[in-house]
Amino acid sequence: MLNSDFYGGIVMLGFAALFWSQLEEFTKFGIMFPEVIIIILAILGVIILVKSKIKPQRVKSFVKEINKPMIGTMALSIVWIGLANYIGFFVISVVSMWAIQWLLSAERNLKSAVVSLAVSIISVSFIYFVFTKYLYIFFPSGLLF
Repeated sequence: MLNSDFYGGIVMLGFAALFWSQLEEFTKFGIMFPEVIIIILAILGVIILVKSKIKPQRVKSFVKEINKPMIGTMALSIVWIGLANYIGFFVISVVSMWAIQWLLSAERNLKSAVVSLAVSIISVSFIYFVFTKYLYIFFPSGLLF
């Protein structure tokens, strides 16, 4: 059986380190809140690691329950994160959203592929429009768009 507290603490500290490495892009006043949250995340990660040694919580391994669609979705999400700055948010989001829908669909035929593509284009267009026009949050633009 796995010590879930140990792995949870490691993951929390990893995310805290990742977030901390991105702090240089904030303004002087905008950095105060993220710094506090990251420090709290790191402290909680250390507390969970200490708890994992004092009173560990054991769970069955969940690795056997991970199936191909889940692995595919995780892989496509990682590709989406990695390519968003190079290809551009809009294009990579449409492609990855369509691919995830196709991967998770029960029927894989031309009709479902076209419907999934249409849903992807409409959804990403809506998100892109709302965030850029009303919230003034701009997404990465890459080689294609």
